[in-house]
Formats: sequence, structure tokens, C-alpha cells
Amino acid sequence: MNTKKSSVWEGALLLTATALVVKLLSAVYRIPYQNMTGDFGFYVFQQAYPFYAISAAVAFTGFPMALSKMIASKNSNNDHLIKTSIWTSFLLGIVSFIFLFITAPYIAVLMGDSHLSLPIRVISVLFLFIPLSAFLRGAYQGYGDMQLTAVSQLLEQTVRVSGILLISFYFVREGYSSYETGAGALSGSVLGAAASGLFLLFFWRKGITPAYHPKAKIRVSYGMELLKSSIYLSLSALVLALMQLVDAFLFVNVWVESGMQAYDAKLLKGVFDRGQPLLQLGTVAAASVALAVVPEMAHLVQQKRNADIQSLTKLSVKISVVFGGAAAVGLICIMEPLNTMLFRNAEGSSALAVLCLSIVSVSIIYTSTGLLQGIGHGRYAAVSILAAMLVKVAGNLILIPHFGMEGAALSTVIATSIAAVLQLIRLQMATRFLSNIRAVNLFSYLFTLGVMAAGVMLWVFIAENIFEGVSRLDAMFISITSAVLGGVIYLTAIIKLKIFSQSEWESVFHSIDTIRKLVERLKKRRPK
Repeated sequence: MNTKKSSVWEGALLLTATALVVKLLSAVYRIPYQNMTGDFGFYVFQQAYPFYAISAAVAFTGFPMALSKMIASKNSNNDHLIKTSIWTSFLLGIVSFIFLFITAPYIAVLMGDSHLSLPIRVISVLFLFIPLSAFLRGAYQGYGDMQLTAVSQLLEQTVRVSGILLISFYFVREGYSSYETGAGALSGSVLGAAASGLFLLFFWRKGITPAYHPKAKIRVSYGMELLKSSIYLSLSALVLALMQLVDAFLFVNVWVESGMQAYDAKLLKGVFDRGQPLLQLGTVAAASVALAVVPEMAHLVQQKRNADIQSLTKLSVKISVVFGGAAAVGLICIMEPLNTMLFRNAEGSSALAVLCLSIVSVSIIYTSTGLLQGIGHGRYAAVSILAAMLVKVAGNLILIPHFGMEGAALSTVIATSIAAVLQLIRLQMATRFLSNIRAVNLFSYLFTLGVMAAGVMLWVFIAENIFEGVSRLDAMFISITSAVLGGVIYLTAIIKLKIFSQSEWESVFHSIDTIRKLVERLKKRRPK
């Protein structure tokens, strides 16, 4: 029994670690892409990107998790389930491809740029390859083989990122237009999905996963359950993608209706999109908690261990707030030099600083969505995120004409904050995790943020006055030294002020020690 439990946790931790690496790759590649193509080229890429992000969240995260859970719970009907899942995934992929390919010109017009139809049509091809990876990953996870799923995720992202950057470099060098370059770059995502699917199919044909009986039946109820669970389980990954989707449709259009030239509005959208990799990097800590907490919470709920449920909820939310807050405040303090270091100039720094405030609320959403799914409130989490999307729409329409890019950023902050508050309220009703929270704890936390911000801002001020006109190299020095200084100050402060209790630190270090032991065990099992 202990061996089985260790095996389960090995797989869960392996997938968690892999997902974090994938998330980092997905954030980092956009920086060299923007450097190669400029803000207008970045705008083109980001307009079509939400379609990839949404499909990847459902197909690469939600669907495999949903299928693996159903395989584990329906042992007597796996033949029917496997056949149903194959047809469900491929039918959904084909329908999505046909819809997006045919409607691409109309979607482009709705976005305010008819030339975007080419990039959108290229990304639509992705839906023909995604179903294979989605089904096979779910099947392997369901039969307990997490390593193949993890390797396929790394392969998919490696091929994708390499394809995007290499194709973009070639297209830019050969003088192709921004739209053609964007379409070429997006084909990297198609290549990644194809590589992942073929890799998994190779091992399926080798007989690693049991084949279903040819007379198995397609059950509509299984298909509906798969689709519903896929959406619920991918919610935490969808929140930023949905915010980007709203901006893709409204940002340029609202600016143009306010009297701005279309090209200038598109250029501003490219500048505004610089914030997306910053948001992804800032929410890594919360994403790791969200990935790890779902199976553990479900396990505690099954055993009705209410005290442990309350403790896990409190610690998970605290980690997301403490480190999400640090990331937000730190990025805001160094935004100008960081913007220059990463994107060649400091344009849009004030809007990006406002946007970084949403790191706190998005971190809470990542964590609380995972917790709500674990305790069986996935539908509520879905409603709160859809509510955030509607608030984002209203916010863009109202705030962009008055505040410009800062208005678009503020609408994201307001929308995600509302979703975070709604989810925390439901968590409190279900677990009472705030019962032991005291005002002094909140004051200590805010004090640590203030101390860190003061130290970093003082150093940035001194450093900027040392250099005569901050070059990109100077900005790199300021950004890196500021980040290190801020990290040291913040960690020292949260330890000295005892933001985390002794038992909470022990829980964190116990998890780290467990991960270390499991990594060592995986190394020993590796063939020589």
C-alpha cells in the first residue's frame, strides 16, 4: 500500500514539476519574439494566441485529468469509456477546426483587423492535432503512467517554442510582413501538438496502454461528463486566457472608436501585451500550489478530515497571497528598468505596473479554484470566472476611453479581484479557513511588503542616478540586483515577523524533502 501511495505521489509531483517548466517556457519565449518582431508583430501574435491558450488549457490540462479520473472510477466500463473519449476528443477537435477556419475572416473583422484572418486560420489547424495528445495523455494518466505524459508535455513545449522562435527569425530576416510572420510563428504550436501526439501514439502502438474491445459502445453520458469535467478542471489556466480574449476583441476597437488611428491602436496593444509574460512569471508560485492541491484536497474530503481541510486551505491561500503579493509589488517597483531590459524601451510601464496588481488576485484564483474543485465546488468556480470575464468586458468599454492602456489594465485588476473575492467567500463558507486569522497577521504581511518596496525603490533611485541615461545593459543590472535585493529583504522579513507559523514551515519543508526523495527514487529507476 505504501508503494502504491508513493507511486501516485511520484506521478503527481512529476506532472506538477513538468507543468511548471512548461509554464516558464511559455512565458519566457515571448520576450525574444517581441524583440525580433517589435510591438506590432507582438500584437499580431497575441491577437490569435488566446485561441491557443484556451484550447491548450482544456485539451492538455482539463481533458487528460478528467479522462484519467473517469478511468480510475469506472474500471468495469473502461472499454466503453476509452472508445467514447476517442470519439469525443476528435469530434470536438474537428468541429472546432471547421468553425474557427470558416469564421476566421469574421472574427478578424470583429477584432478590428481583417488581416488577422491568416494567423487565426493557422491556429485553427491546431485543433486537428490536439485531440490525439489530449486523449493519449488522459489514457496514460488513467493507467498510472505519468512519465510518458510528462515527457510529452516537455516535448510539445520544446518543439513549439523552438518552432515559434526559429520560424519567426527566418520570416523576419526574409522580410515577410508582421501578419505572415505571426502566422508562421503560430504554426510552431501546431508542430508542437503534432510532435507530442505522435510521440504518445508510438508507445500506444507498442502496447503500453491496454487496447479497448472493438465491440465497445459510445456512451453519450460519458462524453458529456468528460466535456463538463474538462472545462471545470482547466478553469485556473483559463482565467488569464479569457482576459486576453476580451482584450483581443475590444482593445483596438475601443481605441479606434475614441478617435485613434488604427495602426497606433494596434501598436499600443502590442505594448500592452508585454504584460502577459510578466503575469505568468508572477503567478508561478500560485500555479504550483494549484496543481498540487487538487488531489490532496480530494483525498482529505473523501476521508472527511475537516481539520486538515481547513489547514490545507489556509496554508494554500496564504502561500498564494504572500508570494503573489511579493511578485506584484516587486515587479511594480522595478517596472521601468525591467521593461527596458526585456522589451528594449520603457513604453507602457505605468499600464504594466497597474496590470501587475492582478498577480495577487490571479494567484488567489489559481489556488482557490483548485481547492474548490477538490471539495466539489467546481461549478461555482466556473461561474465566478465567467463573471470576471463579463466584468472585464464592461471595464474595457468604460475605462479605456477615459484612461487608455491603464484603463485596460485596471479592468483586468477589477475583474480578477471580483472573481478572487467570490471564490474566497465560498471557500470560507465551506471550510472556515479564516477562523484563526487576526488583524496583526494582516498588518505584519503588509509591513513586509512595505519594507521590501522601500528597499527596492531606494536602490532603483540610487542606481538610476549613478548611470547617465539608463541603457538596456544598465537596466539589466538594475533589474537583476533589485530583484535579488527585494527577495532577500522579503524572505528575511517574513521569517522575522513570523508570517508563517512553525507548523506551516514544517509542512512546506516536509513537502520539499518529499520531492527531493522522490526525485532521487526516479533517478535510481532510470535505465542505465
